[in-house]
Amino acid sequence: MKRLFATLTTACIVAIIASCGGSSNNNNNVGETEIEYNGTETEKPIDLAAYGLDQDFLDHYRNQDIADFGDLIQSFPSPVEVSSIIQDMKVPYSESLLFDANKSDNFESAFKKSLGLGVFCADLGYLNVYNKTGDVLNYLVAIRKLTESLRLAQFFDFPTLKRIATNNNNLDSLLILSTMSYYNMDSYLRESNRADVSAMMVTGVWTESLYLASQVYKKKENKRMRDHIASQKNILDDLMAVLVHYMSNNVDNVKLVSAFKELAKAYEPVSIETKEGEDKVEMVDGQTVTTQGSYTVISVSDEQMTQIVKAVETLRKKITEAL
Repeated sequence: MKRLFATLTTACIVAIIASCGGSSNNNNNVGETEIEYNGTETEKPIDLAAYGLDQDFLDHYRNQDIADFGDLIQSFPSPVEVSSIIQDMKVPYSESLLFDANKSDNFESAFKKSLGLGVFCADLGYLNVYNKTGDVLNYLVAIRKLTESLRLAQFFDFPTLKRIATNNNNLDSLLILSTMSYYNMDSYLRESNRADVSAMMVTGVWTESLYLASQVYKKKENKRMRDHIASQKNILDDLMAVLVHYMSNNVDNVKLVSAFKELAKAYEPVSIETKEGEDKVEMVDGQTVTTQGSYTVISVSDEQMTQIVKAVETLRKKITEAL
């Protein structure tokens, strides 16, 4: 069960990468997909200032290169690594942190289904850390419903996933299968111009993962988790560029960008610096750790961490309320 987090998230990420593939040339086709955004596109231009989005802020992200979505996904923290941190911290399981899988039946638009799919994939990881096998099955059911509605179910081997969740089978073959299926998904999703859908899936995975990590840290401070949360500043910047790129004249997307802007403000004071050619010796949770060669120095104060955790909670609340 300890590796189920990695495989389940890998399956979701494979789908996300595939749906992003080749999308940079389809900027004028956002929303023109097989699965529409159900009326959230408006003919009248949205007053972006009413959502706290000024032109300088938007131009900053519009000028960034987001052509390679694969690089963005690769920059995500390793699911195994995050699971390891949570396990080492020995923080009690809290069901209240998860988003109710039964609510998936209420997702009526592609925006909600894609965003919710990402959220549920991240919740699966948390459930696996605590070996909550029964609940894992509930989330697999929700994910199956959403992937069927989004026309992605053919790329998810649900019988195998269920067997792994209940029998604790070896996952190597499934990891290989998931990777191989990428090529078929890539071809399928390129043809249907669905980069906007994949962007929401990415957003859901990342936001929920960060929320769970921040809540674990809130219960019990830990340097590894602290550094993990603070290090998300760089990924947030890339993700913001994706969201702004696909914002279009869509109310749901505009609200989402506005919500993420507040999180970006909380991350502004965080400093991330790479030291080249130096060895670092430090105490990490009571143990001496030596890092050879280049390493990253993350500087974040207690007050800044408090503000980041609060901002993550606010963002996650807005996202789940939107669902």
